[in-house]
Amino acid sequence: MGRPHKERRIEQLPTITNFKPAGIPMRNLDEIVLALEEMEAMRLADIEQLDQGAAAEKMSISRPTFHRLINKAHQKVATALWQGKALTIEGGSYRIDHPHKNEMRHFVCRECDNEWEVPHGNGQSGRDMQCPKCKSDEVMRQRL
Repeated sequence: MGRPHKERRIEQLPTITNFKPAGIPMRNLDEIVLALEEMEAMRLADIEQLDQGAAAEKMSISRPTFHRLINKAHQKVATALWQGKALTIEGGSYRIDHPHKNEMRHFVCRECDNEWEVPHGNGQSGRDMQCPKCKSDEVMRQRL
């Protein structure tokens, strides 16, 4: 039995997690699963255009591990495209590490002019925010 995979650091989850050939029902297709860390490796290498060393550092993994991840991801995507298979992005061994997690977001209440801060990445949307002072829903984010 091999040792368990170390969690890979990813910055964001993809908004779309399924791709398939047009016009063919999903139930009629074979499926290839692309792990979230493989998708992150492709994002860093192909979209952000980082070299393998910088991308590996962002994911908190070694350069050889990144090389294996990106090769595996490219092979899966190419196979899905070439053979007309569905591609599902899910699972893997990862932790989300948003780049702005230690930054603060600033809000102001339109009713009472109260101002306060909330840590970025705490899971609370500005749209769902209430003023801590007057409980009003008339809250807007301040850009500093």
